[in-house]
Amino acid sequence: MSRKPQRPADERLKDAFLTGAYGLGGLDDALKFYAEWADRYDERMEDRLGYIAPRVMAERLAAHLDDRSAAVLDVGCGTGLTCQYLAAHGFTTFDGIDITPAMIVKSRERGIYRDLYQADITKPLDMADATYDAAISSGTFTLGHVGAEPIPEIVRVLKPGALFACSIHTDIWRAKGFEARFAALEAAGAMRSVDVYLDEFFTGLGKTAMYCIFERL
Repeated sequence: MSRKPQRPADERLKDAFLTGAYGLGGLDDALKFYAEWADRYDERMEDRLGYIAPRVMAERLAAHLDDRSAAVLDVGCGTGLTCQYLAAHGFTTFDGIDITPAMIVKSRERGIYRDLYQADITKPLDMADATYDAAISSGTFTLGHVGAEPIPEIVRVLKPGALFACSIHTDIWRAKGFEARFAALEAAGAMRSVDVYLDEFFTGLGKTAMYCIFERL
């Protein structure tokens, strides 16, 4: 997939989409913002801003999960970028969940999802325990979005042995409780760390992403 040359870093950091997304003040702001940007999201994020988290997250899950028929839950699926990359690795079964109707419409247009759900991931999910072989999320756990509140529910819907692959912005890794939440789950014997490392969310804009893979025990 070809990409346009990246603009200078200082211009990208001031981009209207990035500053708007990082400054969201709540649910109403998020619904309005993503409704306005849904049709331009992929082009803005990948071509103009150099967004790499969906591709990287798909690559990391593919490297750790051999079963390409695994049922994968895409948490905060947005326009479906992450699962489009997973499909390129041979995965075939995706369900997506997102709070924004306009983004779900874009995900549905890809034609790769088995089911799509509009729901608030900070609330209890209307899903049975131990439903999924894996979960993946990129771009949801970032500035202006949600904290670590969804993690226990995501863990609940994963089968024993399932993997949870997610990217988390470094500015909220500790501040919004992710580090402590994962540590508590590991101490309780509910999860184990498989792969956690620091790298870029956007090419050339610094290492601001914690790329994580945890196993549900």
